[in-house]
Amino acid sequence: MFPPFVLGIVEQFVSARLLDRYPQLYQLGQKGVFFKITSFWSWIINGFYHSLLAYVVSELLFYDDIKRDDGKAVGHWVWGTCLYTAVLVTVLGKASLVVNTWTKYHVLAIPGSLLIWFIFLPAYGYAAPAIGFSEEYTGLIPVIFTLPQFYLMAI
Repeated sequence: MFPPFVLGIVEQFVSARLLDRYPQLYQLGQKGVFFKITSFWSWIINGFYHSLLAYVVSELLFYDDIKRDDGKAVGHWVWGTCLYTAVLVTVLGKASLVVNTWTKYHVLAIPGSLLIWFIFLPAYGYAAPAIGFSEEYTGLIPVIFTLPQFYLMAI
């Protein structure tokens, strides 16, 4: 949704005015106080852990597939869309936890991305098959929004 660099641009440890007045504050960044290789790898491992957890939980929730009322399986498109929603909630939740100072741009980027996803999903799910594009989404939206697994994964 919103690019992740929005968080990096608007996140402030000290104000720009203070940095202009005291340029020696730049030395913290130059000396690597804010970036350490152990911190980098801990984020990589944490991201791998969360992705593995999301995958395993989603596989367990959709084990042996879920049947529609007409007896057909909901399939990988429903599972993938539910998993994407869960990953998006996880990433945005993690981003909201590391923000030091909330600005209007953070509110636009973090909760705004989730809101845009929940608007985009049904809009695309209905419009794309209607114009002959992404026909695999035909009938997907009513199934997704009635599945308890969708809401459980989002939480």
